[in-house]
Amino acid sequence: MKFQDIEISVYRGVRDTQGHRSTLYDFLNNVEYDAINELRSCNDAHRRKQIKLSLPQATISGVFAPTRSAGNLVKHSGLICVDIDRKDNLHISNFDTLLEDVICHIEEVMYAAHSVSGNGYFLIIPLKYPARHKVQFNQLVRVFDGMGINIDRACGDVCRLRCQSYDWHQYINLNAKPFAGVYHEPKPVRPQFNYGFGGADEEEKVARLCREIEQRHIDLTATYDDWMKIGAALSNLGESGRQWFHLCSSQNGGYNAADCDRKFSNLLRSTKRIGLGTFFYACKSAGLDIR
Repeated sequence: MKFQDIEISVYRGVRDTQGHRSTLYDFLNNVEYDAINELRSCNDAHRRKQIKLSLPQATISGVFAPTRSAGNLVKHSGLICVDIDRKDNLHISNFDTLLEDVICHIEEVMYAAHSVSGNGYFLIIPLKYPARHKVQFNQLVRVFDGMGINIDRACGDVCRLRCQSYDWHQYINLNAKPFAGVYHEPKPVRPQFNYGFGGADEEEKVARLCREIEQRHIDLTATYDDWMKIGAALSNLGESGRQWFHLCSSQNGGYNAADCDRKFSNLLRSTKRIGLGTFFYACKSAGLDIR
């Protein structure tokens, strides 16, 4: 697969809703270096945002017309672009060398480089079943979770914009293997929770609070970031924290038992940077008595 043959839509900044047809090759190589260098060296958050919004953007997954929306997909490129952000992967000690240590060894990655901020990576991956874009992305999430890497969930949007960037140490593999994974939604299974107190004081407090969380239907996991923090906090209890992570997660309408299990297993393997106090603080903020 040659970059020159892959058609995508390119936009003159995020406010351009119509865009124009171009190729992946032109988007990756006709780069506005001065603007990107200014963004990377600028300490003013407002100015950085202004620059990013004005840079060329592209829908890596295809051509859209007359405007950019999922329903206006004219032609799928056969590709998906995913982001790996530092802020979502603080547990990865070798994040600065993740490209050479891990990413370039994934046979399905066709292209990888630093994001425009320089604080993350973006990966372009060919899909075996482009018509099943969303379920292939959902499986990619699980594959990367298994490697201990969190990818941005918003990347599942087929018309998601990719901001132009450059990286002198970009990775290219024109013989990348199309990703064949497809996620099959399992039937929900509600776990049974054991409220018996048999551990240390902190574990007893967690059990008591979780019982109240279930009784009052309190959702501590409204956002992905909240969900991650609750899981990370409860992973300090080791395997006994799994049932409490399930309970807290199950108060959210998007609860999925398999996802919850996978995430907790991943968190158990991660370096602990979030203590159990984060769980207690979330409970207190929700109006629970943590004494």
